[in-house]
Amino acid sequence: MYYGMIPISYASYSQMQNRMQHPHNLNHPDGKMYSMNERQHTNPAESGGHTHAHYGATTCNDGHTHLHPGVTGPPIESSEGHIHKIYGNTTFDDEHIHHYEANTSPAIPLPNGYHTHYAEIKTTESDGHTHVIKGFTAASKS
Repeated sequence: MYYGMIPISYASYSQMQNRMQHPHNLNHPDGKMYSMNERQHTNPAESGGHTHAHYGATTCNDGHTHLHPGVTGPPIESSEGHIHKIYGNTTFDDEHIHHYEANTSPAIPLPNGYHTHYAEIKTTESDGHTHVIKGFTAASKS
């Protein structure tokens, strides 16, 4: 059984655009994407080792969506527990791709020692538009 990114309904997204960003938005607080040089590079075996798969679709903007398959980086300790970098490129659709990069929320406990993380990401602009990715990572044990 595959536990992929669980999409969240985007029906009310347009109503939320002018509200404060979700605290676990994976983008820079000033609306800038984190630089690839700012990404933490660690050896998973040295940092606790677990990662999370993620998979799902972006919001539908400009008449199309993209998929975002990938795996998070290793855990990064934070004041609220651990988080992960989540980054990658979307699939090539409508003659272009988008890049995304941010941090997940702290761990959300699940039964039997598993946990997940929430992610809300705004992609880079390409072909005059952006997309949003929202959902949960695949379950993993620490």
